[in-house]
Amino acid sequence: MPPGADASSNIRVVFTVNGRPVPVEARVPDRAVRLDELLPALRQMDDRLIDAAVAQSEASGERVSCAKGCSACCRTQPVPITPPEAFALARLVDALPEPRQTAVRWAFAAAVEQLRAADLYDVYMQRDPATTRETALAAVRRYMNLVLACPFLENDACSIYLDRPFVCRQYLVTSPPDLCAAPLDNPVRPVRAPAAFASAMLKAAEALSGRAQYTVPLVLALDYAAANRGDLERSYDAKTGFGEVMRALKKD
Repeated sequence: MPPGADASSNIRVVFTVNGRPVPVEARVPDRAVRLDELLPALRQMDDRLIDAAVAQSEASGERVSCAKGCSACCRTQPVPITPPEAFALARLVDALPEPRQTAVRWAFAAAVEQLRAADLYDVYMQRDPATTRETALAAVRRYMNLVLACPFLENDACSIYLDRPFVCRQYLVTSPPDLCAAPLDNPVRPVRAPAAFASAMLKAAEALSGRAQYTVPLVLALDYAAANRGDLERSYDAKTGFGEVMRALKKD
């Protein structure tokens, strides 16, 4: 192990994708970590499963139509992210060089201002656990009407591709790309995600923190991270946290 590197353990998990076993390996630190520090290992697993699902979809004649320059989902949809992902994105922005960091922060601030003007800021930042599906769907429609581009979208491409959230990794479609401009009203055909990593992360965070966890639109990542920094900086044994995510995936 290189000097200064964290000790870690290799973990092997066998998933099933459309009835076929898919073994996946990842390395998890041998120490206490924040939940966002588990994201690299979980993303590695998620990518492996998505690749398997895409291969099987294309083998059956359904080819993924997503491509660079196709950014409708980045320009209209709320892009729900988990609290650990929000913290990871906030830390990523902190590390950006200038003038890129200032430009990205400006884009986040502009989106927040529009959400406040549309009375949607508190809807997402102060989530009501009694919210019905119909109410949530109405909020999504209002959000989509604002056409808020992802702050990381640059020249119609993702500028943080390797660090993109679970939902971005899993949102792949075989229908025409232009249908994604209005996914609630068009017959969009997504590739079925083999595992719900975002939901599993929420459940793991709830089990470890003892408090309810909700996703927030990506454009609120910086505000959410600032408002909940104390909770997001809490650390847990890495293998315990990873195990909670795996248990949640198994239940799903």
